[in-house]
Amino acid sequence: MIKILIVDDQKLFAESLRTVLEGTQDDFSVCAIAEDGAQAIVAVAEHLPSIVLMDVRMPVMDGVAASRIIHSRYPEIPILMLTTFEDDEYVREALGYGVKGYLLKNIPSQELVASIRAVLSGALLLDPRLIGALVGRGRDEASPKPPASHPEWFDVLSRRERQILGLMIEGYQNDEIAQRLCVAQQTVRNYISRIYDKTVTEDRVQVIRLARASGLF
Repeated sequence: MIKILIVDDQKLFAESLRTVLEGTQDDFSVCAIAEDGAQAIVAVAEHLPSIVLMDVRMPVMDGVAASRIIHSRYPEIPILMLTTFEDDEYVREALGYGVKGYLLKNIPSQELVASIRAVLSGALLLDPRLIGALVGRGRDEASPKPPASHPEWFDVLSRRERQILGLMIEGYQNDEIAQRLCVAQQTVRNYISRIYDKTVTEDRVQVIRLARASGLF
C-alpha cells in the first residue's frame, strides 16, 4: 500500500484530493492530512508515508521550510510539491532541499496519479509551465557571485529575500512590503519566516541588527 501524506491549509482541496486518490487507486491510502508545515513534520514522524504531497504557501511554516527539515531527517521519503502559484523562486529553493517534483494544483487527476508513481520510481518532475520561468530567471541572475567576504547567511538568501530584508531595514511593515511588491501579506510573512530561519534569528529586531552590522544594507 502506498501511504500518502497530504499537506495543505485548504481543507476542501485536501479532502477532495484524498477522495480522488483513494477513490481511483486501490493501492493509494491517505495516512493523514496536515494543515501547515509544522504539522507535516509531526505527521511524517508518526506515519512514515511513502510520499508527501506538499503545498507551498501555508501559515505557521511554509512548504519549502518544512521540506528542508523533512528531507534532512527522512531523505528516503520523496516530496511532491503542489501549488497554485507559478513562483520559480520557490521552485529553485525547493529542488535544492531534495523535493522530487513541483506541479501546479490544476494538473488533471490522472496526471497527478502518474506523477506520484513516477516520483516513487525515482523520477524528478517539473511542470512544463515552470521551466520557462526558471530559464528566464537564470539568465537574469547570470552575474558574478557575491564576494567571499559576504557573511554566509547573506549568500544563502534569495534575491527576493534580500529585497524584503532591505525593506524591513528601511522600516516598512509587512502590509507595506506586500503593497510595494504586489504580493499577499501571507507571502511576505512566509519570506520573513525563511529569512529568520536562514539567519538564525528570532524576530525583526534581531535580523535588522544582524543585517546592519554586516554593512551590506
